[in-house]
Amino acid sequence: MAKDKTPKKPFLPNAIPQNPAPVTLRGQQTTTTKQNIVDEILTTFRRVLASNYVAQIPGPYYYLQFQAAAETLADLQILLTEASLDSDVDFTRPEFLWQMVGTLVFPDVSNNQFPIIDGDLTFRCFLKRMIELLLQGGTLPTQEEGLELLTDARITVLEKVAFQYDPNSAWGLNDQHTFEINVEDKTTWTGPDGELIEGEFGTGFPLDPFILQFNNGLILRALKPAKALFDYRHLFRENFGQLFADSPFFDLEPWYYEDFRKFCIGMKEILSSAGETIAASDLVLFTDVTLDFRSVCPGAMLEILDGPNASATNGGNDSYRLGVHRVTSVLRMPFGAEDVVRPYTTSPTGLSGNVTIAADGELDDPNQDFSNAVEGEVLTITTGPNSGSYRLDVLLGANGGPIAQVPAGSGVTGVQVAPCILQLNSRMIQPATGQSYRVSVERLGTQVPYTVLGEDASAQFYL
Repeated sequence: MAKDKTPKKPFLPNAIPQNPAPVTLRGQQTTTTKQNIVDEILTTFRRVLASNYVAQIPGPYYYLQFQAAAETLADLQILLTEASLDSDVDFTRPEFLWQMVGTLVFPDVSNNQFPIIDGDLTFRCFLKRMIELLLQGGTLPTQEEGLELLTDARITVLEKVAFQYDPNSAWGLNDQHTFEINVEDKTTWTGPDGELIEGEFGTGFPLDPFILQFNNGLILRALKPAKALFDYRHLFRENFGQLFADSPFFDLEPWYYEDFRKFCIGMKEILSSAGETIAASDLVLFTDVTLDFRSVCPGAMLEILDGPNASATNGGNDSYRLGVHRVTSVLRMPFGAEDVVRPYTTSPTGLSGNVTIAADGELDDPNQDFSNAVEGEVLTITTGPNSGSYRLDVLLGANGGPIAQVPAGSGVTGVQVAPCILQLNSRMIQPATGQSYRVSVERLGTQVPYTVLGEDASAQFYL
C-alpha cells in the first residue's frame, strides 16, 4: 500500500479551505481570452520539446495532457487578473464589494450586519461617498449628509447644547454630548388626473423606515464621535394647508374653578343704553341689537337703570320689581320658524328682499347675497309675529363665516341672527326704547362666593 504523502500542515500560514462555490467567470470575452492564453502556453511548450517529440497536429496523448494543464493555468491567470482589480472600488466585482471595500468603511460590523442596499451601483456609490465623508471628519454636516445618502427624506441633526442660552429651551450644558436626529419625509398621492402630488416635509414616513433606521445606525457608527449619543425620531408637522382660516377660542367651563386658580378680575356684567322692551311679547322680551347676549346665562339678573320700567329711585314707575328681572332664556327670534315668506330690509347696507324663517333664527333668501353685509348689520322684518329688528351674526353654507369676515360677492344666501333677545320671568311696566340697563354675565373672574358640594375638583388644578 502506497504511503500518503499529503502534507499534514498547509504550506501557507493562516490558510483556509477553498470556497466550494467560487465565483465563475462566464461570457464570450472570457472564453476568447482563455483560448488565447492556452494557445500561447502550448506554443511555448512545443518550442522547448525535442524535435522527435514535436507532432504536426495536436493529437498525441502527452499533448492533450499538457493542454489540460494549460487550460487550468489560463483559468488561474484570468482569476488573478480579476482579483488584482478588486482593490479598486470602481472595478471591484459585486460579489467581493463588501469584503474588499465595505469592511474598510465599517471595520467593526459583522458579516450579518452589513447595510441593506438594493443594487450593485447604489452600493458602490454609497461606499465611495462614505469614504469621502470619513476623510472629512465627524462633524454635524458630515453626519447629516451621511444619513441622507440612502433616502430622499430630509434629516436634521440638532446639537442640544447649542440651545442652552435659549430661554424657551429645556436643554443645557449637561446635554453637550447628546443630539437629536429628526427624519422628515413627504406624503405622495395620485391626483384626479393621474398626476403624482407630493405633500410637505413632515407629512409622511420614508420608504421602508425600519430598514432606513438600521442603515443609518451603521452609518452613525462609522461617522459619529465615540462620545456622542443620538435620539432617532420621525418628525411630523401639522399641515392643514388652506382648508380653513380660524382663530383660537377658549371656553373655560365651569369658570369658578379657573377663577379660584387665577383670581383675576374679569367682566361680570354688560352695560348699554340701547335696550328695548318689545310690546308684542306681553312685555317679557327685552332686546338690544347693538350687541348680543350669548354670554348671558339663564338666571342672570337684568336691571333697568332709567325710563318708565326703572325703579322710582331711578325716575321710573316700577314700584314692585324695582326695575330688576331674572332672565329665563336667551332667544334669537321670539316666535321661531314660520311657513310664510316675509319681506325685510337691512341697515346700513340697504339690502332688501323676502326671507324664509327657519328654526333657531336662520334666514334664507335665494335672491340675496348676504356676504355684502357689514359688521353690525341690522335686519328688519316688517310683517308677521317675528316682525322687528335683528342683528346679523354669521353667514351660513359652504362659504359661510362671521359677518364682514367673508369676502363680499361670495354668493351666501343664508344667514343667522344673533341672540339679542332676553326672555324674562316677569312683565315690565310698558314698552320703551333707548333704555339704559345692565345684565350679569357668566364669565371668568367674577369674584363672588360659590359653594360646590359633593364634587372632586382636583382634576381642574393640574397643569
